[in-house]
Amino acid sequence: MSGTATAPEMLPGWSGTLGQLLPPGAGGRLLRSTAFFDGHGATHSITVLATWLMLGVLLCLAGSLRPRRPVADLVTTTAQPAGQATV
Repeated sequence: MSGTATAPEMLPGWSGTLGQLLPPGAGGRLLRSTAFFDGHGATHSITVLATWLMLGVLLCLAGSLRPRRPVADLVTTTAQPAGQATV
């Protein structure tokens, strides 16, 4: 988390804003808000982290809804020794 040592205002252009919308930036901001300002201004960081958490949970649930293929369907070819070519 080397980026947390730099304030987002010190980064060029839009990269500071983008960094605050990603988990490492939001986590660093939450850490600074909690450590130095008694939690004041932590609402934005908590919202960003909660949004990423919900997105991750939704993706996990979507992945679990995918139909599973039997293992026998996955193995369709037989192994050939490295020196033999198939014609």
